[in-house]
Amino acid sequence: MSDVRENTGARLVEDAHDTAVAAGGAQLSRSLLSRHMTMISIGGAVGAGLFVGSGVSIQQAGPGVLIAYALTAVIVIVVMRMLAEMSVTRPDTGAFAVYGRLAFGRWAGFASGWIYWVGWPLGMCIESIAAGRIVHGWIPAVPVWLIAVLMLAVVTAVNLGSVRAYGEMEFWVVWVKVAVIALFIGVGLVAVAGLLPGTPAPGTDNLLGQGGFLPMGVSGIVIATSGAMFSFSGTEIVTIAAGEAEDAAAAIRKSTRTIMWRVTVFYLGSLSVVVLLLPWNSAAVGDSPFAATLDHLGMPGASTVLNVVLFAAMLSTMNSQVYASSRMLFALARDRDAPSLFARISRRGAPHTAILFTSALAAVCLVLEVVHPTDAFGRLVDITGDTVYVTWIGIAAAHLVLGRQDRADGRRPAEGTAVWLFPGLTWAVLIALLGLYAVMIVLADSRVDALLALALTVAVSLVGRWLQHRQAPSANR
Repeated sequence: MSDVRENTGARLVEDAHDTAVAAGGAQLSRSLLSRHMTMISIGGAVGAGLFVGSGVSIQQAGPGVLIAYALTAVIVIVVMRMLAEMSVTRPDTGAFAVYGRLAFGRWAGFASGWIYWVGWPLGMCIESIAAGRIVHGWIPAVPVWLIAVLMLAVVTAVNLGSVRAYGEMEFWVVWVKVAVIALFIGVGLVAVAGLLPGTPAPGTDNLLGQGGFLPMGVSGIVIATSGAMFSFSGTEIVTIAAGEAEDAAAAIRKSTRTIMWRVTVFYLGSLSVVVLLLPWNSAAVGDSPFAATLDHLGMPGASTVLNVVLFAAMLSTMNSQVYASSRMLFALARDRDAPSLFARISRRGAPHTAILFTSALAAVCLVLEVVHPTDAFGRLVDITGDTVYVTWIGIAAAHLVLGRQDRADGRRPAEGTAVWLFPGLTWAVLIALLGLYAVMIVLADSRVDALLALALTVAVSLVGRWLQHRQAPSANR
């Protein structure tokens, strides 16, 4: 593999991708179609974070959760635009880890890649716990943790197959998720309007009558953004999959063009229905806001059907999480920021050692479900959301540097990918992310998780700096 120069902007991603080979000279296959890429970006973001984790956010902020999710939606739209601009110019499996390396040196790529990778095994654990709870409700004799382990085994097996099979599975399962959310919002709006037989129109009682719109104050909104970050995480998977797409540029442009309406409809639409129809402080909302809403509407059978769909949706999301994290680990190994064994490719074109290691860590995280079965889920949601903060801060910072370099060199962003009002909007998002994270450190309820994520970031960055300085003498010989 060719040496990677440490000076900002010196590394050509295309050369690194072509020369990054695994044992035996194998490379990742390029067999994902545009339709696969679009659904992968949706599938990674629509899972336990929306269907179950949003209940935690509702109880943290009350109806004000809509502000938390709206703020996060604006941020994710701009961040996706940043990724689109950089990814079309530099399509690579390492995605934003590569951009961090280009912008600031090896240490930044090392840190952003490892922070992102750590977040996904935690996310897989969250999804598997949520899926386990659904099955446990059907079969109480089977413990949640055992079901979660079996789920991890299934998605690991799928990812060890061909990437085309993974993309095809995501395409069809995500369509089911989209249809269910659309139906939920449709039925909910009919109920809100008072047109559903047997269900009186709630008016603003639940929105304003249970302690007001902001029962937890502004601090509740800030705390809830952590869960919102986790819910939205996964949209960026499309830029990681670009390295295995037949036409990366077209796929990325298409996905980022549609992200705005998906974010608005899926998240804000469905959460609006929940907080309008149910009291935010209801215990059922915290456990499963979607199922609680359908039960409230006198549709218990629909709730059972929803749980079946949710189970499939979480399986799909876990599938995407294994994919994203294993590809990031592969890219780190390819760039010599992780042990070389993680760059090994199977005959089917899958980074099998990276997949197995990632799934193993997720299984270890499930110990939390055994030790603290009542507290594990909420804690994992918040910690994982905080790692998303760190990842998006790194993306915005890299975009500031690379965007300026590209424009200074006369390289204009591809049509439909340029960030609006650059560099002002990029600065605004970066400052907003840093500000929200600083407030989470100040607030007692979110301080521990925020500090843990920050400590992890600092530790990984220091390791990256050490590796960069260690390699610098040999690179100058």
